[in-house]
Amino acid sequence: MAAGKEPMRERILAAAVEVIRQRGVTAATTKEIARSAGVSEGSLYNHFANKTALFAAALGEVTATARTAMAALAGSAGQGTVEGNLARLAAGMVRFYGELLPMIGPVLADPDLIAWLRADGPVQAQREAAAGRAPDPALPPGSPGGPPSGPPGGPASGPVLGHAALIGYLEAERRAGRLSAAAPLPAIAAALLGGCQQHAFLIRLAGPETVAAGARLPDDPEEFAEQLVRAVLAGHLPP
Repeated sequence: MAAGKEPMRERILAAAVEVIRQRGVTAATTKEIARSAGVSEGSLYNHFANKTALFAAALGEVTATARTAMAALAGSAGQGTVEGNLARLAAGMVRFYGELLPMIGPVLADPDLIAWLRADGPVQAQREAAAGRAPDPALPPGSPGGPPSGPPGGPASGPVLGHAALIGYLEAERRAGRLSAAAPLPAIAAALLGGCQQHAFLIRLAGPETVAAGARLPDDPEEFAEQLVRAVLAGHLPP
């Protein structure tokens, strides 16, 4: 890829993330993205094969923060404390869900779109646009002639992979004797990630002051994460 094209691609991708954040993935348009990036609408397709590739790449950028956090958690097994490791993850996931929920909210109300995502529709659409040509792995994902863009595993299975990654970390800590043998690891993972989503949802919908007064939850992600982890791990740490 020519070096001169990279800044333009990054600018388009950043604009796509911002527009989807503001409008939601179903209401965002390429016209708005081009205007935000300061380019013509047609020039988007010099860097992305089609609208699907652009939107998939934008969501891949957002979900990369969660993948990075999960990878860091996996590398921390046996180091520091379980509580500290999970609190760092939880604080990051609260911020991640705060960004993701308004972007994908409309998707959850569209059964046809959900079915398309479950069938890995974004990747299939990008492959169809390539008209049978083999992708060039040297090109950026989603670019004309490049491999399909989007989160690994597809947008529908990504959350499941994240849940599984958290269970994997908990299993490693249990093998190290840092979690009790009877700890229900899938439920602990669900409670932790579910709590992070709930916090992000409440803050987004009601605002921090109402959440603090009514739900008695702190606005600060780090403070909330510490409280959540203590509650989730209660009774599951060795004496």
